[in-house]
Amino acid sequence: MPWRLTRDPDEFAERTETLLAASPAEHTVALTVLEAVRAGHRWSEEPMLFGWFEDGAEVRGAVFRTPPFHVLLSVVPDDATAELVATLQAARVSVPAVNGRDEEAERFAAAWTAATGRRGETTVRLQLYELEALRPPEPPPPGGPRAAGAADLELAIRWYTAFHEETPAAGSDVEAQVRERMGDRRLWLWEDEAGEPAALAARTPAVAGVARIAPVYTPPEHRRRGYGAAITAACTADALERGAERVVLFTDRANPASNSIYRRIGYRPIGVRREIRF
Repeated sequence: MPWRLTRDPDEFAERTETLLAASPAEHTVALTVLEAVRAGHRWSEEPMLFGWFEDGAEVRGAVFRTPPFHVLLSVVPDDATAELVATLQAARVSVPAVNGRDEEAERFAAAWTAATGRRGETTVRLQLYELEALRPPEPPPPGGPRAAGAADLELAIRWYTAFHEETPAAGSDVEAQVRERMGDRRLWLWEDEAGEPAALAARTPAVAGVARIAPVYTPPEHRRRGYGAAITAACTADALERGAERVVLFTDRANPASNSIYRRIGYRPIGVRREIRF
């Protein structure tokens, strides 16, 4: 079969680098996860799995799973979907859920449910945005942004945890995420006029020139005051100042407030992804 599977992230990177780097904004998750894995990062003791689709000398597909996260369908051509399902079944790969571009996720789900008898359910549809031209809120809310420091660790962990509880995302090591972003000054806080933190935004390192804002969180008592937009703009500006060529972010399509906010500060929609659980 033309789908090849491996546990080796370096082998996967070597085979799929050209495919993924051709659209780095669209493949931001795959590229940042792959860089972290190749640097030795793990989110679970469960083994990872990577796969690519070979069509002669050309690589046209790429998928992987880094537990506890779902199977990421980075690129799955229509004519390779059935063979991917067959390959995963033959290898006895667990597929609790998939995340992929709208049409690719739907095609895979249809083939997977037909082959396994399981039922698929869409849990979230995510809108991918890319920065067009940054337009910070004017006037900004009271206060200002600053990079988080060691004294903010407990607060950042608490807010990250609250973010994960409010969003349909797979579990992960929150403290490790916070420390990694904080260590490179990629986690930012907006302080109100009294000097109290009111919102948080963080980002990934730039990979293939693309940084991704994730997450953005404002606690309930500080919402609807403009803090989320302001800290997102500040984190975006810092990414650009520190070498990112492009900045992207995801938001839940079912949340009109956040979608409106990101459009106002200069982000434009470029794609939709869907998560389907089985």
